[in-house]
Amino acid sequence: MNRALVIVCAAFSVGASYLAVLFGIAPDTTVGPVAFASIAIPGVVTGVVMAGYFLWETRNARELKQRTNELSAQLIRKEIEIGRLSTVDELTGLYSRREFDEMIRLEFERYRRHKHAMSFLILEIDDIAELGEHVGSLGKGFLLAEVSAILKHTLRTIDLGCRYTNDSLAMLLPETDAGKARVVAGKIQAAVARHEFLGQHKDGKLKLSVSQGIAVAGDAFATHIDLMKTAEQALYEARAFGDILVWSA
Repeated sequence: MNRALVIVCAAFSVGASYLAVLFGIAPDTTVGPVAFASIAIPGVVTGVVMAGYFLWETRNARELKQRTNELSAQLIRKEIEIGRLSTVDELTGLYSRREFDEMIRLEFERYRRHKHAMSFLILEIDDIAELGEHVGSLGKGFLLAEVSAILKHTLRTIDLGCRYTNDSLAMLLPETDAGKARVVAGKIQAAVARHEFLGQHKDGKLKLSVSQGIAVAGDAFATHIDLMKTAEQALYEARAFGDILVWSA
């Protein structure tokens, strides 16, 4: 619209100058230097103005394109970050529960087709509610993050770990039967027992223990939800007896 307005004004200026010469409005109606100047000078001035306008418009268009590209890049980065946050728990660095549920569903379908061994493990820090006073402002989140780091060191490339609830973590262990799952749980239990957590305690060191419940996939489980609920029940029993509890179906 602005460009069209400039072109119309330029054409009007040159046309008005030409009509002025043609009808004697200009000082000299003969076709000579004065008449030529009466037409040429407005055309030259108009051309300079139009050239300046086009340069200004081109610069603005370039700046607008650059700004648009920057905003598009920022939007893409935000979308990537949002996508990452939707799949990974920010505190623990493990998979989010939503992403994990879909993965275990797919893995359970694979188990139903091929009948390979598969185990599901849930763990929780013992007495985590009472431990908050020993870690000050770091709180329970710090303890869970530390245990998550231990868990990640235990995971194989085919294993999947997630933040199952606010206070519990879970592992999906493909190609793992009851015996191997108990070995994994034992390694986690020993690593947590060796780890020195930050915090104030009567002997200067804060030691934790974890309870773990394991469910081993079997024909009695119709869906992955049955497997998960069985592991939850095993964890509940493990908290009561203070041991690693393995349930098979």
